[in-house]
Amino acid sequence: MKVFYLSIFLLALSCGAPKEEAAKAGTTKETTNKITEEASESYDRQLVLVLNDPTREDKTKEYLKNSGISWKKKVFDNGMSKIAVVEIPNNEYDFWLKALGSSSEFRDVKVNAKNIVKDLIKKEENTLIALRKTGCFGDCPSYNVSIDKEGQVTFNGKQYVLVEGVKEFKLSDDEFKQLSEKLAKNKFSSFKDVYDNPNIMDLPSTYILHDGKQVQVRLWNDEVPEELMDLHEYIEGVLLKKKLFE
Repeated sequence: MKVFYLSIFLLALSCGAPKEEAAKAGTTKETTNKITEEASESYDRQLVLVLNDPTREDKTKEYLKNSGISWKKKVFDNGMSKIAVVEIPNNEYDFWLKALGSSSEFRDVKVNAKNIVKDLIKKEENTLIALRKTGCFGDCPSYNVSIDKEGQVTFNGKQYVLVEGVKEFKLSDDEFKQLSEKLAKNKFSSFKDVYDNPNIMDLPSTYILHDGKQVQVRLWNDEVPEELMDLHEYIEGVLLKKKLFE
C-alpha cells in the first residue's frame, strides 16, 4: 500500500513540474521582453519642449511643421503648462536647441534622454505661478519668470533686461507669505482670459499663469481687477529689487 501511495505522489510531482517550469519560462520571457523594450527605447533626434503659451498648441504645431520638425506626442498638460516630445530632421542638436530656445514659442528646450520628461513634468507640477512679458517695438523688457511652491524663483531674461539668461534665487519667508496671501484673495479662475483693446497698437503682453489658467493682460486699465494688478506689481517689484531689469 505504501508503494501505491508513493507512486501516486511521484506522479503528481511529475505532472506539476511541467506547469511550474512553464510558469517560470513565461515570467522569464515577460521580464526579458520588458528589459528588451526598455533597452531599445530610443531618444534619437528627440527634443522635449515646454510651450510658452498653452493656448497656442495648434499654432506651435504649425510652426514646428514649417521648420521640418515632427510633433511626436504631448506628454503633459495641466492647463497652464504643456510639454511635448518632437523629432528633429537631423542630429544637429546644438542648432535646434539654439533655434527653438530663442523662439517665443518655448520657454524650455531639452535634448530628450532618460528621466528628462519626468523631471520637467515634476518641475511644472511644482510651479505656483509663472509670468511672461513679451517685447514691443521699443525697449520693453522681455522675460519669463516662474515661482515654485517652495518660493524658488527662476528668471530668464530675453531682451532689454539687466540680466540675460537664467538667474535663480529664493523668496524670503516674508516675501513668499505676501505672495501667497495675494494669490488667496481671489479665485484666479474668476479673471477673464484676456484684458485688451486690439485697436491700440504696440503694447507688450503680460501672461500670468496660475492654478491651471492663463490670463493675458495687454492693456492695464480700469477693467483689470485690482487683485490681478496688485499681484503683477508685487512680482515685478521683487524682480526690480533684484535689479534684473529697470
